[in-house]
Amino acid sequence: MFEHRYRENSHHGVPDFPFHIYTIEHPGNVHTILPIHWHNELEMIYLAKGTATFKIESREFEIRTGEALIVHPGELHSGVSNDGGGVFFYSIVFKLSWLSSLHNDRIQEHFLVPILSGSSRLPALLSAETEEYVELLNYIRQILSCFAGGYPAYELSIKAKLLLFIADIYRLGLVETKLHSQKRHGHELNHQIKRVLAYMENNSFRKLDLNQLASVASLSRSHFCKFFKDQTGMRPMEYLNFIRINKAASLLRTGSCNVIEASLEAGYQNASYFSKWFKIYMNMTPSEYKTYYSSGI
Repeated sequence: MFEHRYRENSHHGVPDFPFHIYTIEHPGNVHTILPIHWHNELEMIYLAKGTATFKIESREFEIRTGEALIVHPGELHSGVSNDGGGVFFYSIVFKLSWLSSLHNDRIQEHFLVPILSGSSRLPALLSAETEEYVELLNYIRQILSCFAGGYPAYELSIKAKLLLFIADIYRLGLVETKLHSQKRHGHELNHQIKRVLAYMENNSFRKLDLNQLASVASLSRSHFCKFFKDQTGMRPMEYLNFIRINKAASLLRTGSCNVIEASLEAGYQNASYFSKWFKIYMNMTPSEYKTYYSSGI
């Protein structure tokens, strides 16, 4: 199931190996599979099962099993399921600077710096229907296999494959030039919603109300509700409950907490209110969820 993480200061991997792969699985009838979030790392989303629609900034992409998306650092992105049979995807997250050379050689100057600076971009959608993208998708599958295997020097293999992945994007002429057409107003909205999302995440265990959240965005309560729904597709308190429920679900999956403890850790003081929202998002009660994952199914 989904492990909620979107703050800019989240740590992906460890300092000497800033690379990690998350596995995210949702059963059927769960619509939101990835809430709107962002981070300072590059992310590759590989869909292993189902169909889904992901939004990256203002663009929407529908992807099927075996296809992937590339999300650049700082981009707001989210996803919804298009499949009643459930979805399963891998999220490959790493710092682009990790691939940099210690020396400012030709490779660094001509191929890595443009991507690091944001003037050049990797393609957002890797479709299985296009021959060139099939080669790139194979690299992603190899990276997943390396990470799962964990054999000696797997870290070196992953880094090498990522560099080959970028090299082939250049070789195939698939590097995109960043468009500077975003209006100043849109840029300000982007920062405004990020500020609110960060505040909600950092304070999700506290009692929050609409007036508090509206003040973070420097908007009136009524304007804030419309602004938040336009930017995220969810109502503010609906999104806050989404954060809390996923935090509780993560605790229940690990077996480190019982239902009451998970409820309190997530910010709920009322057990019935917690159970109500948990069933809305997870399609089962907290107790059923804990039993399901403890059974090893």
